[in-house]
Amino acid sequence: MFKQVLYALDTNGDLKSLYQLRQEEIELARKSPYFCPVCHEMLQIRSGPRTIPHFSHLPKSDCTMMKGGETVEHSRGKWRLFNWLKNQGYDVYLEQYLPEIRQRPDLYLMANDKRIAIEYQCASVPRREIEKRTLSYRDAGVFPLWILGAKHLHSSNFNHYSLSDFARSFLYHFNDDYRLYFFHASKNIIWVTSNTKSAGGRRVFANTFSSIITSLNFPQLFSSVPSSNMEDQFLSEVKRLWYKNRTVYQSQVSSEERNYRQYLYLRGYHFSLIPSICYLPIPGQVQTGIRPYVWQTRLILDHFLHLPLGSRVEFPFIQIPSTPNGYTPHLSQQYLDLLTQLNIIEKTGKNNYIKSKQVSFHKRVEDALEDDRRTLEQLKNLQRIKI
Repeated sequence: MFKQVLYALDTNGDLKSLYQLRQEEIELARKSPYFCPVCHEMLQIRSGPRTIPHFSHLPKSDCTMMKGGETVEHSRGKWRLFNWLKNQGYDVYLEQYLPEIRQRPDLYLMANDKRIAIEYQCASVPRREIEKRTLSYRDAGVFPLWILGAKHLHSSNFNHYSLSDFARSFLYHFNDDYRLYFFHASKNIIWVTSNTKSAGGRRVFANTFSSIITSLNFPQLFSSVPSSNMEDQFLSEVKRLWYKNRTVYQSQVSSEERNYRQYLYLRGYHFSLIPSICYLPIPGQVQTGIRPYVWQTRLILDHFLHLPLGSRVEFPFIQIPSTPNGYTPHLSQQYLDLLTQLNIIEKTGKNNYIKSKQVSFHKRVEDALEDDRRTLEQLKNLQRIKI
């Protein structure tokens, strides 16, 4: 099987592509030699009525690029991102081999004395592979920038997205802001989602900025994104999920959910009657696929419910995977901060909290729904709340 290569070196050492060339231009290009940018072996040109024009290695090539195929979308995306950066004056390299970590990022460049590896990720691969490559880059002092293919962008409207566990692993955290990057190579459009929030599950809310990539410069990927007022929409989603969890029994649930229900049953509680403070949306929730009530209920039962008023409240650290740029939220701390704003606990010093209000499980669903209504009203009234 021949390996497709959408760009090659000419005799002057310049990268060339067959993309968008007319057939007569392709025939003219056949008269000149071209070489692989990775192994520098000579390449041949392949094209036809049913074949996208591309360069190809000769049979029995020893090039490392021969391992596996590469989609047209991926190759085209790398080429367009390369030219976009090159036209801005950056020293950027395609598939530059980094011997210290034995990796070959799609693009490698220096920007403001910062080494950056850009990976244009179209295919879904195991999360552990993404984490392994990301850690290798960071350990070598290289900033990893992952840009997802457009097929991973699942949006029901401008502010609502379905975030898969795969896409979640590419969330970046800059200046208290979660963002994702997507690129549609064929349309040359880039999307940046920011201010990403989750009430639990795959559905998230985010502000979205999109543009033809040639209308942007590289630093703009990290600048502030225009925001829209979606707080009311987000709280409406929180309300919907709370009501659903109270009133709709789902028999087909995940093993995580079954373990959670069993945990409550063994303590004499029903999951539909948990206190409203076990549902609270916090900023770091978007970074974990665990539903908020699963871990919050455990914290309340194990570390809060039995305490008398005035007792010190301490929650253990909850370990979750970090973002590609190394940020790990302290979920328990964020939860304590929100409980403080809701007057459930009182902060008496740095990282010191005491219990100021008794909380109990409900006896009836009607009482639970009324508790939800009051708690949601408190959330709405809080100023500058980051949820």
